[in-house]
Amino acid sequence: METARRIAFLKTVSIFSETPDEVLKQIADHLIEMEVSEGDHIVLKGELGDAMYIIVDGRVKVHDAEYIFSVLKTRDVFGKYYLLDKKERSATVTALSHTFLYRFNQDLFYRITRTENTIIRGVLKALVRRLRDMNIAEEQLAAQNHEIVRQKEELEKQKRELIELNATKDKFFSIIAHDLRSPITTLISLAEVLRTDIDLITVDETHEILTSLHSLSRNYLKLLDNLLQWARIQTGRMVADPQPFDLIPIINEVIDFYKVTAGEKRVNLVSRVSGTLTVIADPNMIKTVLRNLISNALKYTAMDGTVTIATGREPGFATVIVSDTGLGMTPTAIESLFKLEKTFSTAGTANEKGTGLGLILCKEFIEKNGGKISVESEYGQGSTFSFTVPFREGA
Repeated sequence: METARRIAFLKTVSIFSETPDEVLKQIADHLIEMEVSEGDHIVLKGELGDAMYIIVDGRVKVHDAEYIFSVLKTRDVFGKYYLLDKKERSATVTALSHTFLYRFNQDLFYRITRTENTIIRGVLKALVRRLRDMNIAEEQLAAQNHEIVRQKEELEKQKRELIELNATKDKFFSIIAHDLRSPITTLISLAEVLRTDIDLITVDETHEILTSLHSLSRNYLKLLDNLLQWARIQTGRMVADPQPFDLIPIINEVIDFYKVTAGEKRVNLVSRVSGTLTVIADPNMIKTVLRNLISNALKYTAMDGTVTIATGREPGFATVIVSDTGLGMTPTAIESLFKLEKTFSTAGTANEKGTGLGLILCKEFIEKNGGKISVESEYGQGSTFSFTVPFREGA
C-alpha cells in the first residue's frame, strides 16, 4: 500500500512522468521520508552529499548566505550537480516552511537512469523548464531594476528641482530685501539732499547728484524689469512666441539705446553687424537678452575700453557675439554663471551694482527659443558672450 502511494506521487513529479511502473517501484522502495521545520537546513554549502531530494509538501530555498539562487516547491527535485569541468558544486538548502521530502540515494538513481531513458528525458525537460523559469525571473528582475533606476533618476530630478526652487525662493527674497531696497534708499538720500540743501550746493554738485539719480533710476528700472520677467517665467506665465524677424534692426536698436551709457563711461561701442539676418524666435525675449549682455559688457569695461557686437552663422543657427575688453572672470566665476543657486555679482568699473539675475534670464530666454548661450573669459583680459537662435533657411 505504501509503495503504491509513493508510485502515484512519483508519477506527478515531472522527471518521472513518463517512467514505467516497474522502474518507479524500484525507486519507491528505496525512498527515505524526511520532515524538516521552517528554517532548518537540508543541505549545507560544501556538503556535496550522496542523495537527491523530492519535495512532497512545502517550500525550500537554494541559497548562498543571503543570495537566493532559487525557491523550490512541492514536486521539485534537487541534489548535487556538475558543470563542464566535472567539479561538484553545492549550495545551502533551507526550508521556508514545514516541509516533507523523499530522500533517494544518488548512486542508485544514476544506476537506474543509465538504463532508463524516460527519466533522462524527464530530467532534461525539467532543466529546460527551470532555465525558462530562470530566464523569466531574470527578465522580471531586469524590469524591476530598470524601474528602480527610473525611480532613482526621477527622485534625483525632483531633488534638483527642489534645490532650484529653494534657490529661486532665496534669490527672490534676497533681491526684495537688499537689491531693491538699497537703490531706493540711495534715491531717497539724494533726493533729500536736493530738497533740503538745494541753496547750499553748487551747480556742479547738483548736476552730479542728478546724474546719479538718473543712473540709479535706470539701473533700478532694469532690475525691476528683469525681476518681473523672471517671476513670470517661474510661475509659468511667460512662454516664447517664435516668429520670423530680421535680427539686425533689433541689435542696432539696442546699441543705439546704450550709446549714451557708453559715452558717459567713455567706452567705445562698436557694431560689426550689417545686412539682414532672419531668425525664428521671440523678438521681445531676444531684445531682453541683448540689453542684458550689452549692459553687462559696458558695466565691466573701463574707460577707453571697447565693447563689440558681431553676428555670424552656423548650420541652422544665427550667432550673436558680445565681447568686451573689461575685467574678465576667473574660472570660479565662470562656473557660477547661469546658476541661480550660485549667482553672485561683482561691482562694475564705475561701482555699478547688480544681482546676477540678468544672465539667468538670458539663459532662460535663449533656451526657450531653441538656442544656447556660452561665455569665454580670462581674468583681466575681457569676456565674450555668445548665443544662438534658430536661423530661417533661405533668408
